[in-house]
Amino acid sequence: MSGREEDATTSVLRAGGTATEPTVLGEPATAGGEPMGWRGPVWWVLGGLIGLWVVTFFALSWARHYRFGTFAFDLGTYDQGVWLLSNFKQFVTVRGLNILGHHMNVVLLLLAPFYRLGAGPMFLQGVQVAAMASGAVAIYLLARDRLADRWLGVAMAAVLLLNPTYQFLVWEFFHPDTLAIAPLLFAYWAARARRWRWFTVSAVLAVACKEDVALAVAALGLVMLVRDKEKRGLVVMAAAGAWYVLATRVMMPALLPTDAPFYDTFFGDLGASAGEVARNVFLKPGVTLDLLTRPDRLSYYVAMFAPVGFMALASPLTLLISLPMLAVNALTTFPYARDYMFHYSALVLAGIMLATVEGIARLGRTVKVRRILVGVVGASALTSSIAWGISPISVKYDQGYWPLATGPRLEVQQAAVASVPEGEAVSAIYNLVPHLSHRERIYNFPEPWVRVDWGVAGENLHDPGLVKWLVVDRWLLSDNDRRLVDNLLGAEFTVRSDQDGVLVAERTAPPPPAPRPSPAR
Repeated sequence: MSGREEDATTSVLRAGGTATEPTVLGEPATAGGEPMGWRGPVWWVLGGLIGLWVVTFFALSWARHYRFGTFAFDLGTYDQGVWLLSNFKQFVTVRGLNILGHHMNVVLLLLAPFYRLGAGPMFLQGVQVAAMASGAVAIYLLARDRLADRWLGVAMAAVLLLNPTYQFLVWEFFHPDTLAIAPLLFAYWAARARRWRWFTVSAVLAVACKEDVALAVAALGLVMLVRDKEKRGLVVMAAAGAWYVLATRVMMPALLPTDAPFYDTFFGDLGASAGEVARNVFLKPGVTLDLLTRPDRLSYYVAMFAPVGFMALASPLTLLISLPMLAVNALTTFPYARDYMFHYSALVLAGIMLATVEGIARLGRTVKVRRILVGVVGASALTSSIAWGISPISVKYDQGYWPLATGPRLEVQQAAVASVPEGEAVSAIYNLVPHLSHRERIYNFPEPWVRVDWGVAGENLHDPGLVKWLVVDRWLLSDNDRRLVDNLLGAEFTVRSDQDGVLVAERTAPPPPAPRPSPAR
């Protein structure tokens, strides 16, 4: 389409006419013909919405972390992992895996230098909140161009910020999957706007966040090829596919005790490798259909699509971007993947938002219809945010997700953490791990005495004799863990402080010698 044809299409749409593919490239002019630029009221409103969202959720995140509401999984994993990378090491003792074997999160290498300057968990969270906020700008740009209306673009940005999953991704704290949302959204907009340098930078940044983002980018390449007849789509598909294979079949296995990522085994009867799963999805259609239509899967689909009024279904081709992760979440035996609250839904949400904008553009042949459709989606977003979200307007806001009040033991917990010498090996209860994770050895109690989530299959669990300090909260221990603590205190550790159930103990004796095996008869 030539520039004149694009201008003509835009003029028809603004006049309330119809067009099959409304497209506006760049910043449109005002009704009087003067460019609005970055200082117009639209940008002030958009900036205000984003600023309010950032301040609200960063403040809530700060309170959650410093009131000991964050956990070893997964904040402790990533915080120790980035700290180790900044010190040219990689083995994360919170998880028992190499940080880049756990997932190929190349983006962490970009964050590691900041840890040399003293960065920590709230730096990671700040990066994530800022990245998520920029995703609203990407949706604004896409909706502005596709719907030929800046204010509808602002409304769609608000739809993203109101989304319950988007809010819970902040609550769950830092995950590289979530960092991938914004660059994926920008890559899609750049492809639509044919801004190929922006597209390249955004797509590369997206796949650097996590290995499976490459599947979404490959699907984007397919959309470009089929819908736009853009031959670059073939290059995108090939490059993204090659990176996925390289990351999951070469690089990660080289850092793991297995020859494939550990999560390949999370698919039950469908197989124990990516190839087996892909084949059996088609060779066992009955099993596949049963999995896809179970009640928990159907509830998951509703939770993901209802916040956009199911409008994403009006653009099935764009929805292909969500399909790889949506299929993984529906077919895996891992139940958390089907909960809208967790990071497994990050890429699904990105594709749904893109398809929602495209669905409105497809169905909205006139200005009036587009405004009605955006209103329906906005109402759905607001309703779901109130019912399912955790923002201050949500019914779940004061149900314990955020520590809105200071706990009575906060000073005791702070003192316990501060009493542990820097750098010495520690085994700590899960909500204290993220406050002690800048060291080579930090274990999620009861590890390394008892294997819980170590490694792929508990391989090479570290010697408990390496642990110099024990920091636990008796209120959070199971009966078995309490017995373990009592045994350790009686034989190997001496109490340094024990107040309100928060125990700090130092090793003062070596572990007893392991029993010798009985001689063979």
